[in-house]
Amino acid sequence: MVAALTNESATSKSVYFAHCTSEMIFITHLLAEEPEKLAGPLLADTYVTLLKGRNAWYGQMLAKGELNLDMGDSISGKGMIQGVSAVGAFYELLSQSSLSVPHPEEEKPIAPVELCPILKTLYKILITREQKPRAILQALRDETLNDPRDRIEIAQTHGFYRPSLLGQP
Repeated sequence: MVAALTNESATSKSVYFAHCTSEMIFITHLLAEEPEKLAGPLLADTYVTLLKGRNAWYGQMLAKGELNLDMGDSISGKGMIQGVSAVGAFYELLSQSSLSVPHPEEEKPIAPVELCPILKTLYKILITREQKPRAILQALRDETLNDPRDRIEIAQTHGFYRPSLLGQP
């Protein structure tokens, strides 16, 4: 979406990639006991998903108006666009009231999804359809967003790992 909405702006794609990567690192720290072992594969998968794969293509086509959400997420010639269901699943998982992490500034408990503004915006675009694709740009411009470096630091310095998220005791 970002590429199509910004005429392939390298700076915009870089900012988007930084925010998405920091959110993925945060989520990985919640789901994996040893998240550092996933760093390389996570980065590679995030790159393909956001910038080069069929999810990136789908986002660009939505942003250009060449596809619409009513067409579904199984596209002829492309197959299943897994990013749509992944956004829904991760949003629902990280919104659970039984989970909480400390807010970085207010030190009050919040749902993990509150620290993932890009995920929240994609959910509103792709799942609830409350917002249009252009909302992703507004999310990137939001000055109240945590710096991606801060989100990574939060993930690395807090004991967030929750084995119960994956059904483990």
